[in-house]
Formats: sequence, C-alpha cells, structure tokens
Amino acid sequence: MEKKNVLINIKGIQRTADNENENVELVTEGVFYKKDAKYYLVYAESEVTGMEGTTTTVEIERDKVSIIRNGFINNQLLFIPNRKTTSYYDTQLGGFSVSVMSTDVDVDVSESGGEVRVDYKMDINDAFANETKISINIKEA
Repeated sequence: MEKKNVLINIKGIQRTADNENENVELVTEGVFYKKDAKYYLVYAESEVTGMEGTTTTVEIERDKVSIIRNGFINNQLLFIPNRKTTSYYDTQLGGFSVSVMSTDVDVDVSESGGEVRVDYKMDINDAFANETKISINIKEA
C-alpha cells in the first residue's frame, strides 16, 4: 500500500479528576499507510494541541493501538484491551510517568481508511488524571 494523504478527525471526551467533562475535536491532515500487518497514521501536532513541534504516529493493529510522539514531547502510549501499560512522558519542561488502563480498543480500518476508538483511564505519577474516550476517523483527502 502506498502512502496516502488523509484527513484525520480526532474527537475526545475527557472526564477529569475534578469530575468535569471536556470535549475536544481536532481536524488535521496526515499520511496513512500499511507496512507488514500494521497501519500507520502520521501527522504533525499544532499549536492547538499544545504540542507544536511534535510528530505523532498512530500504529494500528487489530487489537492494539500505540500513539508515539517525537519532538517537543516524546512518549509512547500503548492501548491493549483490559490491560494497564506504563510509559514515560519526556517534555522540554521535565518528565513524568503515565499509565493507561484501556477498557475498550475498537479498530475498523482498511486500506481506504476507517475508524479507531479507544476508551481508557490515565494516571500521571500514579494519581488519577482522567478518563477518556477517543475516536480517530481516517478518510482519503
């Protein structure tokens, strides 16, 4: 599969530790391709996300999704259903540990695009930070 230019629509619903809900939506352009048995979605973060200068790669498998960030922020979040994973967030201002407990990972992706949905709870330095539902929709540009 050749690399394709795609339109990416990311929607997130987040419940914070203060029990407040925050809705986020981002529409951006990126590149989508398949290598071996994995799909890859690559896009540049912007000022809107607060991660300008960072490239995000979403590595998509049937039952596992990784979000890898390189640049201003360096991190890899791994989402596997009903499993807790821990990683390290490295930023220009310092670092901290991040754990995610994925409650649902739903992948419906083909060479023409599709959708990825992930529900998870996040802890930062072992303290509850938020509960998030995120959907990533991929369409050919």
